[in-house]
Amino acid sequence: MNQLRQKIARREHLVGAAVGSGMSAQAAEAGGADLLMVLAAGHFRLQGRSSMAALLPFANSNALTWQIGIEQVLPCIRNIPLFFGVCAQDFSMDWDAKLQEAKDYGFAGITNFPSVIFFDGEYREALESAGLGFAKEVELLKKAGKHGLMTIGFCLSLAEARDLAQANVDIICLDLGFAEWQPPDDLAHQEALDDAIQVINQAVAAVKKINPDAFLVVLSGPVLLPQDTAQVYQRTDALGYVGGSTIERFPAAPIITQTVREFKMMAQAGKQMDRLGAMIGRSEPMQELFEKIRRVAESNAPILILGESGSGKELVAREIHRLSSRQDKPLVSWNCGAVTESLAMSELFGHEQGAFTGANRVHLGKFEMANAGTLFMDEVSDLPLSVQASLLRVLQEHELIRVGGQKTIRVDVRLIAACNKELGELIPDGKFRLDLYYRLSTVVLRIPSLRERREDIPFHVHEMMQEFSHVYGCPVPHISDSVMQALVCHSWPGNIRQLKNAMEHCFIIGRGKPVSLEWLEELFLLDRHLLGRSEKGFHSEADPRDRLMETLARNRGNKLAAARELGVSRKTIYNWLQSPRSDEK
Repeated sequence: MNQLRQKIARREHLVGAAVGSGMSAQAAEAGGADLLMVLAAGHFRLQGRSSMAALLPFANSNALTWQIGIEQVLPCIRNIPLFFGVCAQDFSMDWDAKLQEAKDYGFAGITNFPSVIFFDGEYREALESAGLGFAKEVELLKKAGKHGLMTIGFCLSLAEARDLAQANVDIICLDLGFAEWQPPDDLAHQEALDDAIQVINQAVAAVKKINPDAFLVVLSGPVLLPQDTAQVYQRTDALGYVGGSTIERFPAAPIITQTVREFKMMAQAGKQMDRLGAMIGRSEPMQELFEKIRRVAESNAPILILGESGSGKELVAREIHRLSSRQDKPLVSWNCGAVTESLAMSELFGHEQGAFTGANRVHLGKFEMANAGTLFMDEVSDLPLSVQASLLRVLQEHELIRVGGQKTIRVDVRLIAACNKELGELIPDGKFRLDLYYRLSTVVLRIPSLRERREDIPFHVHEMMQEFSHVYGCPVPHISDSVMQALVCHSWPGNIRQLKNAMEHCFIIGRGKPVSLEWLEELFLLDRHLLGRSEKGFHSEADPRDRLMETLARNRGNKLAAARELGVSRKTIYNWLQSPRSDEK
């Protein structure tokens, strides 16, 4: 317990595990958890998938939790603080006696779980009116502190967080809502995470006004995976994470240990991580891109993002918006690909009622929707030339006229455009306006392809495996060194999107089994056909020396890096350098 108090005093990032069995507790301790909570919810969760019912005080919740704690958990753990989840609304309990008994048994402290925070509406009002509300829980936490026990206070609202800060609980645990295990898609999950991070920042600010030393951790909501906590630590002053269903989702000791270990790795890294928001990049090209994003985000100048398909252009746009002074205003995205002139004009600039057949109402265009915020236009190279002229006028004059209208409307929009083509090559053919190119290219950001930053691939694979583990409900499969080497050496013409599809394919086929090279070979066949060469290094008809020289030049003469890219040993590189060219034999 003293060690935990010291970590709190040093404001170290913590990882806690809410458990319902001795096995889970032992596995979480082996994974490096800083604290454990034995909760009734853990018991019900282990009987089946987590649900809202697990949050409620079924039967005698206190007796059940106590029994699990003293009979199953305490005998299985060695040196990790254990907190006892209590329902403070139990009239039959002599709390002074129970708190002393908990201390005598070796519990480090208590937490208010089950809690009235999970009730709302007339039920919550009735409990509060009867004197069984949140104040009852705060009162018990204060009493526990006087008995020399540590305290963790669960809360859902800012008001509850303030009450806990006023009571000087050791750890304030902000519940972000019921966990959503299958988010609709990456962007929807990221939006939910952005909203949660805003709530966390509000909660941190609220409790620090009352107690500057308040120690706040988070759990649940959209924070499901270790990489989600990475964003929380980077973008907020939250100091830890508590996992329940996220850790016990697969009730097998090795999986729980590994899951806790990965959450702990993120906690130890804190704000010092090789990522920017949802983007990962330890490689030099990505670190340079991150630094450019941070610099250009502060301005209001138009930005042109260039990158291959699937390289993450929209993620870059989201980070620019998030880091800008417009972060609290709308970010509107629109794909310009394969649209007619009339549709593009209507979508960008809006139209008046009766502007054309079927225009039964006024339609706001993307510029008006993004007013005071940011507009992200993807595949801008596909815009019809006439629309390009109208776009240029809006950028220069900061005003527009809706289709079928006469009124001039002022707009204040920061434009971020993106495409997977070199616009400079389209200008001589008359497919893109030179003046618009000059206007868009005030700042140009180039996203490196995945094959230009191969050292980042293992990190992407690791996070994708964590994500699909939760989506498909199966353990993270083992990836051997040979399989990882194949992934690193592949060219990935579809970049991150293609890599993610490949990892999902492995999950669907294997359902938790070790990833097989055979599964990957099937996926690589089409790429080999399209690229006209093998992805296995030098096993092609081309002269090895030619490929070697190209690879060495790309890696600035670094033979080890060239060997990794080609999937061979450094010794093989030296042998090829010493061997004569095929046309010299």
